[in-house]
Amino acid sequence: MKTELPKKNNATDGKKAHNDNKCIKVGRIRMNSWATKILKACDIVIYESELVHIKNKHNAELQKIGMTAFDFVKFICNNFNELRQGTNGTILLAVHRQHTSNIAAVEIHKLVTEEKIVYKINTATPINSKQLCLKKLLCANDH
Repeated sequence: MKTELPKKNNATDGKKAHNDNKCIKVGRIRMNSWATKILKACDIVIYESELVHIKNKHNAELQKIGMTAFDFVKFICNNFNELRQGTNGTILLAVHRQHTSNIAAVEIHKLVTEEKIVYKINTATPINSKQLCLKKLLCANDH
């Protein structure tokens, strides 16, 4: 199943999100994956307002790598290989590559809705490995 942004959104142009703030599935913590040592298996979602924030805050960096905020978030959610402790009880999903200083991370927290439990993305950011290594490593994919 290919996940795409809804046609009516402001995340691609960086304008304020609509009042009917849309929630978009961008990934999943799968059952029996290495990440379930720390996280419950469930969907990872992002709201339009967070995409607008990421676009506005990191537009120059995203343009350098040729990605939209949505593509950047999906890439991290589908390729993370480390879980690190974030701030205020959040978890960082990080794409950490050996021998490179530029890596990427998304910050998530558990969100309990009336229908189900999901992980909601607060923000996504390019980050250097020195900054990331200051965060406590919770779990890593050894493969």
